[in-house]
Amino acid sequence: MIFNLRKATDDDLDLTFKIKKNALQEYLEMLWGWNEKAQKDFHRREFKKEHFQVIELQNEPVGYLEIEPFQDHIFLANFMILQQFQGKGMGKTIMQDLIKNNPKIVLEVLNVNQRALKFYQGLDFEIVEDLEVSFRMKMK
Repeated sequence: MIFNLRKATDDDLDLTFKIKKNALQEYLEMLWGWNEKAQKDFHRREFKKEHFQVIELQNEPVGYLEIEPFQDHIFLANFMILQQFQGKGMGKTIMQDLIKNNPKIVLEVLNVNQRALKFYQGLDFEIVEDLEVSFRMKMK
């Protein structure tokens, strides 16, 4: 499976929202329900193209990373892959590369997203804080 990462552009706002909706809607519905307009408005406010990388498989977008750099670590704000491409090893490969280049990664996982929680634990992340609806995780 050959994929690449490219820097996001302003034109990726709608694309990244569609990917986010595909990957997260069921989990957000469990916690708060899904309000399409509110979610789009939130995504529009939070979209900073310099933090986003689009994951492409055969030149087709299949996901994205949102990374916020800090002085002593990076915060993986979002790592989304379309559901039909999950479970094929792409996410693991991307995370292993990210870990190799950034040994201090902090991220948060919704506590209802057990699949993502197990994914990160399998990559040696551990829960360091319970934030009520999510867990903050760091490398062991």
